Amino acid sequence: MIDIIDICGWVGSTSYSLYSIPQAVDAFQKGKTEHLSSGMVGLLFFGSLFSLIYILPDFTSPLFYNFSISLIAASIILRYHFFPTK
Repeated sequence: MIDIIDICGWVGSTSYSLYSIPQAVDAFQKGKTEHLSSGMVGLLFFGSLFSLIYILPDFTSPLFYNFSISLIAASIILRYHFFPTK
């Protein structure tokens, strides 16, 4: 049975993981990022990466999906921030 804490975990993790997707889509469409600091891009990427590594031994489902999606989006943003195509 799912309880209120699990629901909060899923809602929070889903919201957190989705926040960077619009920026990743924008970077992919334009082939570059504009007005993003390199520090923010780096911290987003490494924060997602190390957080995913940290939770792997316990495999907490909401957090696994959260950091996996965040890492994918951060990788796209990182790629177009440092290697623009247009």
